Amino acid sequence: QLGGKKTSHRSLTGVALHALITLASARLIRYISFVLTVLPSQVPNCYRHHFPPPPDNWKDWILVGMLPSSRGGCNDLILSGHATVTSTIACAATSVSSNTSFSFAVWTLIALDYSIEAYQGLHYSVDMFLGGIVTCLLWHLTAPLEIEGELEQLQKEKQRKEGGGGNAARAPPLDATVVAMYAAPAILAFLILAVFPEAYVNYFAIGYSLVAGVMFK
Repeated sequence: QLGGKKTSHRSLTGVALHALITLASARLIRYISFVLTVLPSQVPNCYRHHFPPPPDNWKDWILVGMLPSSRGGCNDLILSGHATVTSTIACAATSVSSNTSFSFAVWTLIALDYSIEAYQGLHYSVDMFLGGIVTCLLWHLTAPLEIEGELEQLQKEKQRKEGGGGNAARAPPLDATVVAMYAAPAILAFLILAVFPEAYVNYFAIGYSLVAGVMFK
């Protein structure tokens, strides 16, 4: 039961999958939007004023490209990545709640967060607005892809009727080993960002993605 007064057959796995598909779609649109703002560039000689000349050696070119660069460039930051993440979380949270006051509070907080981003000069207002609107539209567009919890319940009932209910596997208890297994990557990532030089951050991100892909393929 995921609502306050109503029964829902949605599963946590389905909601999480729905959120990941929405976020991935929004980030893809963001990437395309980034590229389109400089094809062609509306500011002549922008690259020369922001960056050094490209290296002649392709190895040096790759190494320079691996260095973190978060101090702005020639492209516009439309859509806001911050808006896509927070809007996805808000859509997931409010979609499983039947409490109108809770939903109103969540979206009010989101609007306040967007206003602060624009006030601090981190984004244009249109970046935040479109980030929220596009993400919400994607959430509703990808709704049919969500795994229905009712199907899982029917399968479990079928197993019980066939006599396999007593031997069904149960989730492991939340002990120190499980907590450490999930907390270790987050702690390691924090140490990489806080302790190691900035030049190693991208290498860590690529290495972490490769290891995760091999472990969970």
